Amino acid sequence: MHEGPTPIYVQIVDYITAHIESGDWEPGHRLPAERAMAERWGVAYLTIRRAMAELRDRGLIVSVQGRGTYVKDPKR
Repeated sequence: MHEGPTPIYVQIVDYITAHIESGDWEPGHRLPAERAMAERWGVAYLTIRRAMAELRDRGLIVSVQGRGTYVKDPKR
């Protein structure tokens, strides 16, 4: 992620959204664990949590407790 006027969590939301909308990540694709994403991008865990909450609010992902976070099927 890059520094700039756009908040980092928004950059993460945009990155994941782009992968979903392009078809790179199809429904059922499992996203990495939140802590792994935080380490990968060098951001705080709470930044990832905020991005995931935004993606859930937009209906793009679904989290299943104990199993992970997945790209949501838009038909459901």
